[in-house]
Amino acid sequence: MKLKTHYVFSTGLISLLLSLLFSLNFYYNLFIAFYSSFLGNTLIDRIGHKEMLTRRGYIPVRTPLTHTLPRSIGWGLVVILPLLYLIYETHYGYSYYYDDGYYYSFLPVIISGILVGPSHMLLDVFTENGIYIKKNGKWRRYALAHFKYDNIGINGLAIFLGFLMLLASYYFSYHY
Repeated sequence: MKLKTHYVFSTGLISLLLSLLFSLNFYYNLFIAFYSSFLGNTLIDRIGHKEMLTRRGYIPVRTPLTHTLPRSIGWGLVVILPLLYLIYETHYGYSYYYDDGYYYSFLPVIISGILVGPSHMLLDVFTENGIYIKKNGKWRRYALAHFKYDNIGINGLAIFLGFLMLLASYYFSYHY
């Protein structure tokens, strides 16, 4: 899938799950979802793709460095570390007392970091190259459907579903 499709779908999915699990403001959910979605999907695609020289020129190829389920979760958690540090400093940096709000802000960010990788893999499993699964000690590609990554219909459907999840997140979240 295209990177902008990953952005919209992951933002919608993470925002919807955060609004269902926590009674936070919609814009707080949206910020956490967009932050982890933008940085996580960018990191997964930039590190996980390399270009190989063939007779027809350079072609992008996925690597098992990021396009496996466990590793994608790890890369999603790496991306949220600066935001976790920022939340830690705002709650504990200048105070000497215990603050329960820290854990209340901490958990949604951790969940968004865990979800950004699997949402990326969910979309990539429908493309030609699929994702990597380790079978008998070797990395094997696995794909449910073999659509091209720039298929307009599939990318449009994923963007539409991401937008619907954002609307549902707005409906289920705390507005005022």
